[in-house]
Amino acid sequence: MDSFVSKLVLSDVPSYRVARHVLFWVVCWAFFGMLYGFYFVVDPLLAFRISFTESFIFLPAHIFLSYGIIYGVLPNLIQRDRYWSAFVVTLVLIVMAAVISVGLNHFVVTAFRTWMHFPIRHTTVFYSFMGGLRGTMTVGGFAVAIKLVKHFYVKRIETEKLEKEKLRAELELLQGQLHPHFMFNTLNSIYSMALKKSDHTPEAILKLSQLMRYMLTDCRGDTIALNKEIQVLHDYIDLEKNRFGNRLDITVNVHGDIHQPHIAPLLLLPFVENSFKHGANEMIEQAWISLDLSVQQSQLKFKLINGKAETKGVGTHSAHVGLLNVKKRLELLYPKGHELRITEDADLFIVSLTLDLDKIKVPYP
Repeated sequence: MDSFVSKLVLSDVPSYRVARHVLFWVVCWAFFGMLYGFYFVVDPLLAFRISFTESFIFLPAHIFLSYGIIYGVLPNLIQRDRYWSAFVVTLVLIVMAAVISVGLNHFVVTAFRTWMHFPIRHTTVFYSFMGGLRGTMTVGGFAVAIKLVKHFYVKRIETEKLEKEKLRAELELLQGQLHPHFMFNTLNSIYSMALKKSDHTPEAILKLSQLMRYMLTDCRGDTIALNKEIQVLHDYIDLEKNRFGNRLDITVNVHGDIHQPHIAPLLLLPFVENSFKHGANEMIEQAWISLDLSVQQSQLKFKLINGKAETKGVGTHSAHVGLLNVKKRLELLYPKGHELRITEDADLFIVSLTLDLDKIKVPYP
């Protein structure tokens, strides 16, 4: 039913366009027929026969004004910012519609009443002209109002569609930037293992292939099961643990129901990757990382702490590509559903993320 109504109102298919125009004029005819049926102080049955007949006779004047504005003034003048011309032409159309109404009243209505032996109303040309102005402007105003409402509604739908397409393009661009950045860092890690002739190199290559498969196949949708995203974190951590060996102290704690919720793919991995690249990699002595992830209902809390080598200056604005990327993705995907705090000092880096998983803004519904 909703689909039929939306097609009847919005569709440009000729059959639906004709149907909605016919429906509008039938409603106008019925409205004025009922309205003026109570105007005549005669027999009720005769009064409604007169009112419905005359309502039909005056329709051409209403149609002339309505379509003149809708298909003449609006597209050719208003939409081209020719407002004064539109004002003048509209006034001319109103006067012409009133003149048509006068002609219909004095020639058609009078002749019809005479033929049907109905009572004849004797009105002056001025009174008939004013009555024509009132009727045609009322119907024309309703018709134009409906057309404008429909126009703004269609424009709003088009604007929303363009915004979603823009969002989709931005997300694809960001995710496309993330993949090469991640692959470059991971290959560097495997290269370091290969130089040391580590026995874990084949296993690391296998882990990398699994991560690539995940990125190329599972990450095509807008969301993915949270447990799969967490498994990718574990795979990446295992890959890095093979490289660091005993030089890395890492703890991972996961709590709550991780099987039901969904999350945007590759949203948490950049934080973990950053903790290794700009934390553990730069530490000469024992490197350490602590990761806590909990899920309660639809809210995810993610906290990542890692040590880092002391630097001369403390940067409050990180230039790491992965972090900049994920910040932008959070703004696009969870504009009202996330809180991200990043704290960095001389020897410590803390990421704290609270995410309402059900408040994701996907490009398409």
